[in-house]
Amino acid sequence: GSSSCATLAYISGEKVRDERTGELYSYNRQERVVSVGTILPESAPAEYADSKVLFNAIEKHETADNARTAKKIQVALPRELGLNEQKNIVEDYIRHNITQEGYCATYAIHDGGKTGNYHAHILIANRPVNAKGQWASLTKSTYALDENGEKIPVIDETTGKQKERIRKGKGVEKVWKRVNVEQNPLDTKEFLKQLRQEWAVEVNKHLEPSQQIDSRSNADRGIDDKPTIHEGY
Repeated sequence: GSSSCATLAYISGEKVRDERTGELYSYNRQERVVSVGTILPESAPAEYADSKVLFNAIEKHETADNARTAKKIQVALPRELGLNEQKNIVEDYIRHNITQEGYCATYAIHDGGKTGNYHAHILIANRPVNAKGQWASLTKSTYALDENGEKIPVIDETTGKQKERIRKGKGVEKVWKRVNVEQNPLDTKEFLKQLRQEWAVEVNKHLEPSQQIDSRSNADRGIDDKPTIHEGY
């Protein structure tokens, strides 16, 4: 139920107006925002380099009541590294794993306030940009399959036989049932796991062997260690 413009204001520490609703978002943060940047795929419009333009554009494009306009990833940054190296890690990670897939992203690095818990928020427009610089479709037409994985024929009710049609330059072809399916990698568990794995790969390029991180859970690593309970102050 949140606007991506509101989230942008929250992570960047800047005032952001949602042009669709007219609402102005501004948040007082206890954490210091130390670096903000936007990285785009090559085909994206140049004006999207301004994150306010970018996320207002996706807000205006998505008209469905239940539309998702953006997704946010939060990553922990090694405190052993300086800001420039942390920034390089975040930007390389976005280029290799997010903009390469056609998505536009804005990141904001925070110092974590008194705790010194350096981390970055990565806000990703939930729809990729196609080769023409337009928001790409999230659905595609594909063959419907039966329980055996076979294509389903479209039957002519009059003849009881499979329908056929003439395609210009291709002759006569049989007609098969088709369905529209969602195709947004950001919605898949497989892509999420890949993003987790690639974050560890990118960070470990900059850390000593004794400091390496691992994207796997303790259980997957064969470590019999129970997590503690966070009790707060």
